[in-house]
Amino acid sequence: MPHWPTSDIPAADRAREQFTLDHGAVAEHVAVAPSTYPVIGEHVDHYRGTVIMGVGSAQVAVAVRRTDDDAVTVKIHRADGSQVSDSISSGEITRRAAEQFPGIDEAGRPTNPPVPEGGPAAQLGGIVHAMVGRQLLPRDTAGMDVTVISEVPPGPALGEAEAIDAAFALALQADAEDLSDAPLRARLAELCAQSAEQFSARPLSQARFTTALRSAPDSLSVIDYADGSLTQAPHPAASPVRVFALLAPAGDGDDGERGRREFLDDACRAFGTESLRLLPDARVRVLDWLRAVHKVHPDVAAPETGEADTWLSYFDNETTRAQQVAVALRSRRVGDVWAFLADSQRETARVTGLDGSLAQLALSRGAHSARSAGPGSALCFVPAPTADNFAADLAADGLTVLELPRGEAAQLS
Repeated sequence: MPHWPTSDIPAADRAREQFTLDHGAVAEHVAVAPSTYPVIGEHVDHYRGTVIMGVGSAQVAVAVRRTDDDAVTVKIHRADGSQVSDSISSGEITRRAAEQFPGIDEAGRPTNPPVPEGGPAAQLGGIVHAMVGRQLLPRDTAGMDVTVISEVPPGPALGEAEAIDAAFALALQADAEDLSDAPLRARLAELCAQSAEQFSARPLSQARFTTALRSAPDSLSVIDYADGSLTQAPHPAASPVRVFALLAPAGDGDDGERGRREFLDDACRAFGTESLRLLPDARVRVLDWLRAVHKVHPDVAAPETGEADTWLSYFDNETTRAQQVAVALRSRRVGDVWAFLADSQRETARVTGLDGSLAQLALSRGAHSARSAGPGSALCFVPAPTADNFAADLAADGLTVLELPRGEAAQLS
């Protein structure tokens, strides 16, 4: 399937129709959320660095209806014809949430919770659980029937899971007074991210939730966790360039993100800080702490100091690069952007182990810039005059090609 399928019928309209077929009733609310793609900084999201994200026109549409039974039932229909059906009870959601609280082992050391079991019903049920806990939904909220129409390829490259969660959260708040209110959307993005930590088997990105819910038209979102700011930068499409995602047939793999997140969480707990960026002399102090941990507990499941030093250096360098990209975009120095992204691709591939061959192929076919967007995927900025040939050549090579015209933030439909 060289080109990802598209449809002329709006995803929201298809979601309403499909909901009735799936559940035999009419949906109460429908919301749509866009695909998101990383320009730079996605691997420093949990470090609380600086992340630059874009939104694509491919969407997910989520139709919901509250029920009186005790289950969240989800049916996902994707553009390639694949389907997923999943269901979970509220009791199972509560059990899984309780499992995710950190504990203490027999030696008095903090223990990390197990990897969440995951599943689409658990992720959406987790959002219901979190909203009830924060009094955003009534305590008597019981089950949910959910239908998802997804135009976004599955996997981490374009944020399908984050888009589904964001649209679902927005649909559940359809009765809020002003859904365009920035504080409300910021709160929903944070809630989705925290729920994902408890219920998603794959690490998800708060920056993607923020971008899906709060992006501005025709701009890139610049998220700097140092002060919690969300600002905008001009999209390089004015250059002009066109943006493409390339997906290999086998896109599964592990880039070590969960291990890096656990290390950051342990270090933050040890120093009583929300972020290592708030800790003076963080790199030196964290490495000293890690040496002491290995000395006292030789069997501890923690990275070696050399590996941790590599990670910490990368987090600092990538944060700086993302800030430089934001400045270059705002100064219209697009040539500098490509140089910074090339540096990011080289160091990210070295630290994460992501295969960079797809990005290299895109560069050899004329892309200005290409970065690995996850296992088996690459994000490419291509000169507009040669973009059609670029897409056709790579589709002929057997890759799935999806153009990413600029999209809009999540909204009710």
